[in-house]
Parts: sequence; C-alpha cells; structure tokens
Amino acid sequence: MTGLVLQKTPLRQVADVRQLLMNEQARDQLAAVAAKHMSPERMMRVVANAIRTTPKLQQCEPMSFLGALMQCAALGLEPNTILGHAYMIPFDKTLNRGKPNETVITEVQLVVGYKGLIDLARRSGHITSLNAGIHYSDDELWDYEEGTEARLRHQPGPEAGKKLHAYAIAKFKDGGHAYVVLPWARVMRIRDASQGYQSALRVATKYKKPIDTPWVKHEDEMAKKTAIRALAKYLPLSVEFMEALDVDEARADYRAFAMDPTAGVIPDADDGDTIEGEVGDPDPKQEKPKADPKPKAEPKPEPEKKAAEPEKGPEPAKDQAETQVDAAVEADKAVTDLFNGEDEKNAATETTGDVDLLKTPFALEVLRDAGDFGETAARATHAAQLDYFATNDKPLFEAIDAELKSIGG
Repeated sequence: MTGLVLQKTPLRQVADVRQLLMNEQARDQLAAVAAKHMSPERMMRVVANAIRTTPKLQQCEPMSFLGALMQCAALGLEPNTILGHAYMIPFDKTLNRGKPNETVITEVQLVVGYKGLIDLARRSGHITSLNAGIHYSDDELWDYEEGTEARLRHQPGPEAGKKLHAYAIAKFKDGGHAYVVLPWARVMRIRDASQGYQSALRVATKYKKPIDTPWVKHEDEMAKKTAIRALAKYLPLSVEFMEALDVDEARADYRAFAMDPTAGVIPDADDGDTIEGEVGDPDPKQEKPKADPKPKAEPKPEPEKKAAEPEKGPEPAKDQAETQVDAAVEADKAVTDLFNGEDEKNAATETTGDVDLLKTPFALEVLRDAGDFGETAARATHAAQLDYFATNDKPLFEAIDAELKSIGG
C-alpha cells in the first residue's frame, strides 16, 4: 500500500491542483506519454517540490497544469529542478477582455532551459557534446575567425566586462564540429522582437513596474539558448528536441492536450496575457555554421562516460515489484506532505537534510553535469572532489550522493 488513496474522479470534474495530484486518471495520463526513463511517481515528487518553491502553481487551472506536466514527461525533462532543464511557470490569462464576462485564470507556460535543449540534442545519437557560452570583454582568451581558417577558442575571465557575443558549438561523433557566433547586438534584436518581451515591456510601462522577464533575471541563460536555437537549424536533432522548440515558451493549449494526448500540443487560440518567450530571429540573414578544422578549437571536453562509477555500499536486493512500491510510497508522501504542511525543512529549495544544494557551487556543478552527461559520468569527472567531501564534509557528500541517485534512478 502507498499510504495515499488515489481518487477516481473524472478529470473534467477535478477542481484544483491538489485534487489533480491525488487523481488516478491523471497519473494514468502521465504514464501514457512519459519517456522511458521517466516514471509518474518521480514526476509527482518533482512537481510537489515545484509547488513548494513556486506556490502559485497550486492556483493554476488543473488541466493546464496536467498538460504542461505531461509535455515535460513526454520530453523526458524534469521541471523546476536544480538541473535547469525546464520550468513550469504560472501566468495570469485574461479571457473575454473588455466584455461583461471577462475572467482571469491562471495557466501554465512551459519554458525549456538551455540545459534542457543540450540534453535533448544529445539524444539524437550524432552529437557527443553541445555547449554554449558568453564572450565578455574581460575574458582571458577570445580567438574567433571566419573564412578558410575558421576557428573559435574561448577562455572565460572574470565576466565583469561588456558582453560581446553569444555562441554555441556542437561536436559530432565523426569528429566534426559546427558552431555559430551571434554578436550581442543581434542577441538584443532577437530579444526585443520576441512576443513575450514586448508583452512584459507593455505591462511594465502601463503599471510603472520593473520588467518581469527571464531576459532581465537570467540574461546569459536566455542568450545561450538563443545561440543554441540558431545552431539547431544545422544539426541532426532528436524528435524530442524538435518538439521542445515547438512548445518552448509558446502559447499552447495544454488543457486540450491533457484531455486528449493523441492530438498533440496545439496553439492556444484564446487571447490572453503571456510570459516572456523568444519567437524568432528578426534578422533574415541566417547565421551559417562553421566547420572547425583544428582539434585545438574544441570546447572544454565532456566528461568521459566510460569511467566507472564509484563503488556504493551494499544494499539489500529488491525485486521489481518492491522497487515500484517504494517509488509510489515516496511520491505519495511528497504529495501528502505538501498539502498537510509537513516536511517544512525541505520546502524552500532542493535541500537534503541541513544542506542547501542551491547555495553550494560544487554541488550545482556536479548535478548539472549529471543532468547533461548522466550520473556515472558526473561521478567520474568529480571523483576526487567527491572523495574529499566524503571524508571532510560528510553531510554535503551525502546530500549530493542522494540527489545523484535520484537522477540516475
């Protein structure tokens, strides 16, 4: 038994997100579209944590919430986690604006992070690494040239100077490379032409408030994603990557997708407010990829995947049924704790015990590498540091180890 009785209420009669997370049909819908490495139990645990960190998600229209969650599961991306792969963002939408029956509802917008795009690109099987970066005026090295001697080399510095370029570079299994470099002025033109940025600017001007948009809060990350999107036109990509580009920051009808996944995600025909979104490149001149003929121009090498994972302590063997029950128990406990107000010490930000991983740079680096390259590669890359913390800072090591296992499992 899982300790939580799932409700059999038809989805159309589910009143709020709380009922949705306890609904049997909602979990069935999630399982029907989830990628092979995703489980409904894991997604329920993740979304419970997401609601803790973004309480307004609980106010969302339940079918919109479920549809966005199903899209994340279909792409194989966990939303609102420390990995930064995807974000479910609540936003207010006005229906029938200016009419007597004008109504404001809260829906969910799905934003795929640049780390999520990198993860999806690698699934094509043709790309061994995909990286993006920002060139600052005070960087240690910037060597960029087009033409017959095309090359791109970058060594970051203090990152306190002027932003000059955004770039993305892909390495292929056959040893080839492709990259794009966008001058910062072009990145800003893309930002200014985006529907979401224009909408945020109008709202800020109308109500005399600061512009509330990811382009203000996370400018470098948005610029990196812009470069990856520009490079994507020339890459062999996975189906999931193409789907992510279609739904990323788009005005989508997730309510319809939740009720009928076979129809796919379709554009939302209703008028309403939107959040920040990058919708296209206003510059008709396309940026061409440049082949990198020199091995020295390679980006920072990705972690070696063949390295063995550090040995784990002995654990009692469990059969498949027992493992599934444990996963269900964990997911149900997360949902129950969320609505019972328990487990407050984990409510703020992805914490394990007394260790706040979001405030530990080393932990962030390890977990992001795990998200991009897998648990085994992350452990191998950071083996020396992990061994050090296992001896000198056991709480931090145990917190990182637990999160790595959850990512790998």
